[in-house]
Amino acid sequence: MTSRKPAWALLALLSLLFALGACRREPADAAKAPGDPVAAVQGLVGALRDNDLVRYSRLSLPPDLHARSAELWQRRQAEAEPPSAEDAQEYADMMARLTAPDAETALMRDLEPKLVKLESEISGQWPLMQATASIFLNAAIQANTELSDAEKAHGSEVVAGLMAWAQPALFTDRERARQAVAALSRTARKLDLPTLDQARALPLLPALEKGGIALAGIKDVGRAYGLDMDKSLDGVKAELVSSEGDTARVKVSYPLLDKTISFDMEMLRRDGAWYSAEAVRQAEAELAEADATPDAAPDDRAPAAGTADTAASAG
Repeated sequence: MTSRKPAWALLALLSLLFALGACRREPADAAKAPGDPVAAVQGLVGALRDNDLVRYSRLSLPPDLHARSAELWQRRQAEAEPPSAEDAQEYADMMARLTAPDAETALMRDLEPKLVKLESEISGQWPLMQATASIFLNAAIQANTELSDAEKAHGSEVVAGLMAWAQPALFTDRERARQAVAALSRTARKLDLPTLDQARALPLLPALEKGGIALAGIKDVGRAYGLDMDKSLDGVKAELVSSEGDTARVKVSYPLLDKTISFDMEMLRRDGAWYSAEAVRQAEAELAEADATPDAAPDDRAPAAGTADTAASAG
């Protein structure tokens, strides 16, 4: 499964990374949002640079809101339907292949005919495929009602840069593919989550820690194909555009391949510290929606009540 379409998976992961918010490591418990909007943005970038999603999470929201959001996440995890047997088996098979002693050799052997097919099918069609992919990705960005106009513009810039970079010869290069496969295998071993049940059972903080391992692996895959995300993060510049009361706007710029991408980030001050306005609003909206949704319908609660009465009578 991992070897099917590494290019498109990488594009999606890269887009997600740069949309996140875009300093050295400190203990996760010490993470505290700065009292300056520019420093707050730099703190988020530093956490991503360090692959520290625990710190990134805590710098993203005020402590009380973060705690409530963490509780909601845990509740949703507990209430989520279990994965299907098919999904669980597919995940287990994938992780077994990625972590096998001969994983790199076996995966490259399976990937080779796909690369040969890709070379023969894509060479003359790439301009059309590239244009189609750009239209599709931009349409998906514009149709996303959760994105602001500024975020949509930023997403479109990222797509344009990545599509210009994505060329057939890049993804059919055997040595690059070998490096990417090695990075995927190495990351799967570090994650040490052989079953889907184990992955889904992780509490929030361990899940974020595992997410940091996955992020480091994504960066390694990107480097194999000439995309250095850490270089982009190291090149982030944050400049204060405006500030009034408890709101501020920060211009964020970073290098992406041979382009410079810029976007404005709205910030909010809560209890003397600055946070991404979008992150705060989204968290508050999710909590409000959860509070407005009953935990269970009356019919759903009836069996539990009956069981309790029976138990009481038996006692």
